[in-house]
Order: sequence, then structure tokens, then C-alpha cells
Amino acid sequence: MMTVTPTQPAAASYRPVRIPERHTLVERRADGTLILRSATPPPDIAERSFADFIPAWAAQRGNRPAFRERDAHGDWRSLSWADLWRQVQLVGAALLGLGLDQDQPLMLLSGNSIEQAVLLLAAEYVGVPTAPVSPAYSTVSKDFARLLGVATLVPPAALFVQETGPYERALAALSSATTTVIAVQGVRPGVIAWADLIAEDLTPQQIAKVAAAHAAIRADDTARVLFTSGSTGTPKGVALTYGNFRAVAAYYADNLGWLRETEPVFLDWLPWHHGLGGVLNLGRSIQFGAAHHIDDGRPLPGMIERTVRNLRDVSPTIFTSVPSAWTVLAGELERDPELAQKLFANVHYFGYGGASLPRDVWQRIQQVAEQTIGQRIAFCTGLACTETSGMGTYCGRANAENGNIGTPVPGAEVKLVPLEGGDARYEIRMRGPHVFGGYVAHPELTAAAFDDDGFFRLGDAVRLVNADDPSQGMLFAGRVVEDFKLTNGTWVRTGAVRLALLECCSPLLTDAVICGHDHDYLAALAWPNVAACRKLAPELATLDAAALVQHPIVVDAISKCLRSQANSGSSLRIERLMLMAEPPSIDANEIADKGYVNQSVTRARRAHFVEQLFQTSPAAHIARAQ
Repeated sequence: MMTVTPTQPAAASYRPVRIPERHTLVERRADGTLILRSATPPPDIAERSFADFIPAWAAQRGNRPAFRERDAHGDWRSLSWADLWRQVQLVGAALLGLGLDQDQPLMLLSGNSIEQAVLLLAAEYVGVPTAPVSPAYSTVSKDFARLLGVATLVPPAALFVQETGPYERALAALSSATTTVIAVQGVRPGVIAWADLIAEDLTPQQIAKVAAAHAAIRADDTARVLFTSGSTGTPKGVALTYGNFRAVAAYYADNLGWLRETEPVFLDWLPWHHGLGGVLNLGRSIQFGAAHHIDDGRPLPGMIERTVRNLRDVSPTIFTSVPSAWTVLAGELERDPELAQKLFANVHYFGYGGASLPRDVWQRIQQVAEQTIGQRIAFCTGLACTETSGMGTYCGRANAENGNIGTPVPGAEVKLVPLEGGDARYEIRMRGPHVFGGYVAHPELTAAAFDDDGFFRLGDAVRLVNADDPSQGMLFAGRVVEDFKLTNGTWVRTGAVRLALLECCSPLLTDAVICGHDHDYLAALAWPNVAACRKLAPELATLDAAALVQHPIVVDAISKCLRSQANSGSSLRIERLMLMAEPPSIDANEIADKGYVNQSVTRARRAHFVEQLFQTSPAAHIARAQ
């Protein structure tokens, strides 16, 4: 008699990803170092930066929206491609009239807005460097130490704010008698009103002046200065040139050329003072004539609801966010079929950056996708940083292993240097026209950042998916500087431990800091997912974070999760965990705007909590694996 073996239903197929696959060339050196590069050179494009694409799209899609954002009443307001081009020329002429140039830059203090988009692009088009800084430096900060630090590195000739009110103290701290201030709202005497800049008609003289300034731009001129969060002290200024921007645009022409056949729609919250949001995502919208919707939400309690509302209105062509946002969105998609239908309707693939995506989050979203459209949606990611203009490696294969950061894109070279520890990890470094030339006013930092072959040291570690075939991609393996040893000599790979902890405790945690240096076991400080913790029992439904983190029901639930790590080795198993109510501090540099938590800074600032984790008799509110 024939026996039939039951089989699991086949997984749904992936919606096709149109990113071209490229062959990777591998050079193996005697010391174990690998050099990886794409066999395909980047295309030679005529445009010198993203702003160069605006005139053509204004001609082709004049009445179509270029930017949209919510107004004070919650309605969408739009700026068409034709109006964008008109305003870019008007504002560009005004900046030149104010005397701004390569030596007289513009600093932007407020966050993403239609007006800020126009200003960034106008300055880019006429060769005026811009320095967008985190709004937290001007609003959340109490002493303006970071704001004054970046202003020392890049002394601004002009300042821009969306509204003067929230920035009055910061403006007073920065302004001098010669500093021009431009504002959209709350205009007061001495401040240039945005409405006045864009109200007039373009004159032939203005058009000629803008065209002449544009023609004079050189590849090594500074287009934008971005500031890295850094571990301590003043952020470092990263000067990105027009040559860097052109390298990213050339990469996009190869990787995303198919977008020219569509009318892309994007929804994006990522801040423009970071490389991912301000170079890659903003630049992508301009290069491919998209309708860019500025998301007023954030992956934070009380603000993620705005992203959800926006996703009910907007069906994006590509949707990119950080893992913490995907963690929250997974729950929203599971309970809201209408939201799921809108998000999955037209999206080609999802993207994430800033950290690793927990596998359980990936699985939950794929399950909703299969139920909603009968297909899975690829999650694509890569590895890059501000200093590499947001460009470096990328994986665009739908069926790639979760967390695969791919291989070097055309134009980029990668060096993999073996790390000690015997676990097949490499330090990754990059070289190419997309890599910056150096830190502003800090030649000593620049010298230390590059090796003898001219490769930039990212400070990240990776593993090969297949040691015999590097073309299959790499897996992110944490920050090299975050790793430490236990007292027994065991290396702790902080990035992997953090991700494993978040997965085993899902969905109760939003992030964690791994502790254990100079100890013989691992522990963690972590932040609760307040909404998920409240669902553990009816009596928790109205408690705030301060009450939740010490409630026995929550502590017991975390303890049960820790006990599920039973098969983990000593370098992966978390023995104790303390939940914290106080969120990571931007002022203290515990967290960057994109949500990345600085492990070492947080451990140092919260040393008293770390000490409690390792006491012989821990407090009752500390969860334990045994």
C-alpha cells in the first residue's frame, strides 16, 4: 500500500522585485582579507546631482504633485512639479542675492516640510552648501551644546526654521548681527518671510543668475554637510560633495531605473538631516519624478498612529522604515485589514535600515501579506552610513535570507578584514566615489577613518552568507566597538544578542542594551512596548510605563521569555533584565533620531541600573531566567 506523507502548504510566492542582480568579483588576499566589487560599472549619467532632474520632470509632470504633507487641519497640501521648479529658481536666486556661496552656508534647524525640500533643492541647484541639523538640538536640548558645536564646525550665514516660536531660544543662541533668518510661520521684524521669497514672478535676470551659478558647480564642491550622532561630544561634520551625490544618482539609475516607467508614490518620515532620509529617500523622489508624501508620524507611542493614518490614504511604491517602526506596524496590520490592503496594494518591496529586522516581525508581516494579496513582499536592505552617502551594499533578491545586506553596488568596493574570535566575522570597509572626503575641521579624525588602501572604516562587522561564495551576500553582525568579553574570555557579539533577545521577548520589548563587561554572565536593560505589556492582563490596561516596568505580571512574563533561551550558549543567554520607564535621552546621546540606541553611552549613563542587574540578590522588579 502506498503511504502518503503529509506536506506543509507551499509558501506564497513573492511579488517580483525588479532590482537587477549583478555579478560580484572577489579578490582573496593571503592574510584572509577579501575585496568585493560589482562586475558592472555604474552608468555614466549627465546629471551632477539630484536637483538636476527637476527641470525635466517639471516639463513632463508639471501639474502632478511633487510633494504633499498634512496641513494644520489634517488635509493634504501639495506642491506640483511645475511650482517646485519655479520656487527652486526663485529661492536659489534669493540665496545668491543674500551672498550665500560655498563659503557662506545655510543651516536648517527644523524638520521635514515642503518648504525645507524647496530650500534644500534650491541651494543644491545654485551651489550653496546646506547643513540640516536635528530639530532636537534646538528644541529638546536644554543647553544647545550640540547645536553650538555644529555651528562652530559650519558657521551659518543664514538660518531656516519652519516656525520661529519653537526655535526662538536656539535662534538667539546662534544669531549674530550678520546672520539672516528665514521663516515660514511666526515671521517677526528682521526675519525674511518665506512667502516673500516665492511670491514674485521669475525675471530673466534671476533665471540667468541661477543658470550661471548652476553651471559653475564643480564635482568637489560641498553640496551638504550632515552630522553624525557620534558616541560622545560634538557630532562630526560629514561634507558630502556633488561628486558624492552624482555617484548615488548613478547607482539609482542602475538599481531603480525601472521607476522611470512609473509615477512613483512614496510616504516617508525619515529625517532629512540623516543620509537615509535626506540623501537616499529624498534624492530618489526627485530623480524619478515621484509624489513624495511627508509622513508626520514617527515610530513612537502617540505618533505611529499618524503613520497608520497616512498609510490609509497613500499606497506607496516602495516603503522604507526602521525596524522599530515595522515592529509596531506588524500589530497594526494584523488587526486592520483595510490598512493592510492599502499598504500591500501597489508596493514593490519594503525596506529597512538602522538595525536588524527581528525575524518574528518579518514572519508576521508576511503572513498578513499572504492573507491580503496572496503574495509575500520582499524586505530589502543594505549597509551604508552617512560617510558613504547612504550607499554601499544592497540586497534586492526577494527570497534572500532575512538580514542579508547584499554585495557592493556598482561603483562601490568593499574590503572585509577578518576579526579575532574565530567566528568568521569580518570588519567591513568601503571605497568609491560615494565615500566622503573627510570630516569638517578634523583632519586627525579623517586620517584615522581611512586605512592605507583608502577604504573607509565603518566600524561594523559582517558575516558571509556562504564563505565559499561571497556573491550570495553578507549578514550584519553588529558594531565592532560594541562587542566585549565576559570574564571567562567569551566574546559577546552585542548586535546578535540584542536581536535574539528582542525576538524571544517579542512583542513586549522595543529595544535593549546588553550588559556584562567584566562579569561572568549577560544581563540587559530594556524598554517596554507599553501597548503590548498592557494587553497581558486587564488590570494593566491603564498603567503608565513607570508602573508597568515594575508590575509583577510584566516582570513574570519577561522572566518566562528569558527562560525560553534555554538552548542558548553563555555568550547569547540573558540571565537578568530590568525594564526602564525613562526613554533614551537625545541630549545624552543615548539615541539617534532614526532610533538607534547607543549601547556604550546608555550603559555609562545608567551605570547605577547596570550595577543592580549584577547584585547577588536582585530586586523583585528584575526579570530572571532562573
